[in-house]
Amino acid sequence: MTKIILHLGAHRTASTHVQGVLGKNTALLAKAGIAAPCQDEVKDALTKPLSARIPSVRAGFRQLNIGAGLETVVISDENLLGFLNSIFTHGEFYPDTARRLAKLRAMLPVDPVKIVVAIRPYESFFASAYGRWLAPGRMVLPRATVAELALGLKRGWGDVLGEIEGAFPESELLISEYSPDPGFGPAQLRAMLGTLADALFYNPDYRWNRSMSARQTMLYEQAVAAGDAETADDIRTWKRFNQPELLDGFWDKATREALQSRYARDRVAIIERFPAFVSAERFEGQDAG
Repeated sequence: MTKIILHLGAHRTASTHVQGVLGKNTALLAKAGIAAPCQDEVKDALTKPLSARIPSVRAGFRQLNIGAGLETVVISDENLLGFLNSIFTHGEFYPDTARRLAKLRAMLPVDPVKIVVAIRPYESFFASAYGRWLAPGRMVLPRATVAELALGLKRGWGDVLGEIEGAFPESELLISEYSPDPGFGPAQLRAMLGTLADALFYNPDYRWNRSMSARQTMLYEQAVAAGDAETADDIRTWKRFNQPELLDGFWDKATREALQSRYARDRVAIIERFPAFVSAERFEGQDAG
């Protein structure tokens, strides 16, 4: 009987870190009877078809590379919820989550036994999302425009979490609040895997709060593997488009207070609806993957 553990991110809450640890421990997980398909496989089999108008015959759970005898499958991809681009291109906050998760449920052989998801205070989430959205060829938006987009969004974390619960009402939903503490990534994995997470290998040179893009992360790890510490340090200190450090003067006072106030209200409602919500002990402005 297949058991599925679903990690839905969200974006900018150390999801890349979690996926990296899973990828580095596939052999150990397999010994415990757990398959952890790589993110590229998950994207091809499950994530990309969620956006397709015409279903692909090669889409779905059966296209994942799952070894014989591995009955528990860990699926991790924050893009199953939707994409960050919607915030800055359309002024929308995960607008298609309900539709995407309904399609995802139809592609899975069983409902997940457990769904793990993290949320992040709006003040740092939107700043981090904008830093991640920037890429060569994309226009650098005036800070006032970014503030207007963030403040104008009609949806929030409560809507997304409600849609996850609606799509998978029988699944155990584990929600936590992002923290930059080094223990946050391991805590996410512990929520997914229980005590087995304590036996996983964690690369001490890879931290998620360095504002690195996927390409920076790749180049950084290559430099570390080659023993080129100088290049590695240079890569980690890249600044994108000369933007200030995350939250260092990113928002004007009124915008910052408005985002903090909205998150505080939403957080209260989330705690009332989901009593198992795990609050962060502290929060600072570091970035996450």
